[in-house]
Parts: sequence; structure tokens; C-alpha cells
Amino acid sequence: MMITGYFLCLGISQLVVGPLRDKYGDRQVFIIGQSLFVLGCVLCAMANNVAWFALGRVLQGLGAAAPLLISRTLLGVVYQGKYLQSAINSLAMAASGIAILSPYLGGALGQWSSWQAVAWSLAGYVFLVALIGLKLLPRSKLYQAPISLHPRQLLERYSLLLFAPQFIAVALFKWGPTFIYLTIQLYYPFVLQSQFAMTQSDFGQFMMLPMVGLLVGAMLTKYFQSRCGVGKTLALFWPLLLISGSCFLILPFTLVTALFGYALVMIVFGGYFSLYMRLVSRLFPSQAGTANALIGAIELLLFTLLAVALNTYFINVPSDIAWLIWAVAALLIWAWGTLFIEQEQASVYCQHLKQTVKIKKRSR
Repeated sequence: MMITGYFLCLGISQLVVGPLRDKYGDRQVFIIGQSLFVLGCVLCAMANNVAWFALGRVLQGLGAAAPLLISRTLLGVVYQGKYLQSAINSLAMAASGIAILSPYLGGALGQWSSWQAVAWSLAGYVFLVALIGLKLLPRSKLYQAPISLHPRQLLERYSLLLFAPQFIAVALFKWGPTFIYLTIQLYYPFVLQSQFAMTQSDFGQFMMLPMVGLLVGAMLTKYFQSRCGVGKTLALFWPLLLISGSCFLILPFTLVTALFGYALVMIVFGGYFSLYMRLVSRLFPSQAGTANALIGAIELLLFTLLAVALNTYFINVPSDIAWLIWAVAALLIWAWGTLFIEQEQASVYCQHLKQTVKIKKRSR
């Protein structure tokens, strides 16, 4: 219940934090978010009953949205061109490394100390990050965007994004791998522990192996993006989804194939993460906070429920996962075509139109 409450608050609060960031800038929103998170950690550490602990988790969820969104949007404001590309790739690699190491660090802290000490440690860390943000983040907005925070206006903005093909196409490169990841994460604990006689500790250790794929994907993106561009790099990762699906459908379901198929998904996840951030910064510069907020909220609130529903009503055998992976791969073909083929056709049409206008002017 505590974990669910945290993620629900995180998902909902993103819908508010995103527009606030677009209107008031990064500094104020970041400090408020960090303050809420620190307060939540202190409440959790001092809680003497479930109600106070739950309130602390709610405040943590509300506060976590600010640094989550700002870390993805700030780079697009500060850097441009190849510097932006390098900064986003570095952020993705750091995030992937933290995702790999954090379970070990959290487990070690929990083993060596009490959960209250873990909460105090987290409060100290978040407070330190808040001080760094207070020092480094610009006091004034680096961009100008007339944003209304009226609920009706916010709903209209979110509706316009949801009905924009380019937005859905960009979001699919985040939603698709996340959906597969969530579905497998819910399915594997029962299957692997029962089919391969694993203990809970063994399962946790084995499941960390595919997580290395996040870092591998981020590193591959950094290498290929500077040489091939965003569109071709996105396309290079796509065949890994076909191979991953084949591991679940064609090959015997062994521990090796289960982990390998999952690792391929995580490579795609890690590779697409920085590319998705790059596309949001490029296509929605004045609405980066709102766009990231909507993508993140739908990811947490909708696709988590869809993953639970799939595991309840559809995923019965490992081969069922293959159909999910291939369905996501098919959607990504549409997304890639929407972002790059249609855009290229529009660019060619505009150039042709300009040339036609020039010829007519000369003939006159």
C-alpha cells in the first residue's frame, strides 16, 4: 500500500509540477519539491504509527516529481546541439548506473541499520541536493512561455498534446519499453522462483543481471547518436525487440533465455531513454515540463494498471510475453515513421514550395 501510494502521488503530482515548471522556471519548483521530499523523509523516520508513515510517503511522492521532471528538461534549456546530446547521454548513463546499484545500496543500508536510519540518510541526501540546486539553478527563467495554470487551460493543453501524433510517437519510445519492463517484472517472480527453484534472494541477484542492459543501452546510444543521428539510432535498437520476442516464443524457456530476452528489452529501454528526452527537448521546447509530466503520469498511472491486467488475464505462459513485445515493436514502427518519414516528406514539400515561389518571382 505504501509503495502504491507513493507512485500514485508521484504520477498525479507530475501533472501539476510540469506546468508549474514551464511557468515559473526550474529553481522555485525544484526547491519546493525537495522541501516536500525532505519533510516526507523526516515524517517517515519519526513515525510511530502507520498513518504518519503513510503521510510521509505521500509527501515523498508529491516532492519527487520536481527533480524527476527538471532533470529531464533543464538540459534542453541550458545546452544546444552536440552539447545537449552529450549531456543527455551522460544523464542517461548515470541514471542507468544508479538503477543498477541502488538495490544493492538499499539492501546494504537496510541490513546494517534500521529503516529509520535509512529515512534519515535519505533526508540528508535530498537536503544536500536541494542546497546544490539552490546554488546552481538560475534565479530567473531561461525562456519565456505564457502559461496559464487555470484547470480548464491545463486540461486543454494536455488534450492538445494527447491528440498530437508527434507527441504520441515520442511518448511511445518511453511507454513501450516501460510497459514490457513492468509486465515482465510482475510475471517473473512467480515463474522463475517456482520453475527454477529459486529463493527470493537468488531471484533478486539473478534479476540484477538484465538490469546491466540499461547501462549498455545508454552507452550504445552515446556512441551511435553522434555518428548516425537520432532517427537511425532509434531504428538500430528496434531489431532487439524482435530477437527478445523470439527468446520467449521460439527458444526453450530456460533461465538463460529468460534472462537474455529480458536483458535485450532493458538494452532497448536504456537506449531509448536519452533519445526520448532529446526528442521532447527538440519538438516541445516551451512545453518540455508539461510534455514530460504527461508522459510520466500516463506511464505510472495507466501502464502500471495495464501491466497488472495483462498478468491477470493474458500472460499465462512465457510465450505470451513474445506477443506483447512484438505488439510494442509494431507500434514503434508507426512512431518512427511519424517522427521521421512524415517530417522528411514535409521538409521536402516545403523546399519544393520555396523553389516554386522563387521561380515564379523570377519569371515576373
